[in-house]
Amino acid sequence: GAMAVLEYQVFYRRSYAEAAFASCQGVRLPATGGYAIATMCGRYGAQLCTAQRWLDFQGNKNNGLAPLQIDFRLLANGSEPG
Repeated sequence: GAMAVLEYQVFYRRSYAEAAFASCQGVRLPATGGYAIATMCGRYGAQLCTAQRWLDFQGNKNNGLAPLQIDFRLLANGSEPG
């Protein structure tokens, strides 16, 4: 049988994930004037979204956007994956 990747884990430093999230937080959609992050964080919307929730939504294969399940693991700054 053929082999395929069905899901994988990604390890990010927490500081990197927080900076990436912060860079998206203020972006507004021209068509609605609402925050883009509201559509990128699933049920949490813009108000309750965090870096981890944002990444979890982006990696959820059930959101209709992710091609496979991606498990984002945030590491404390200076730590290594274990």
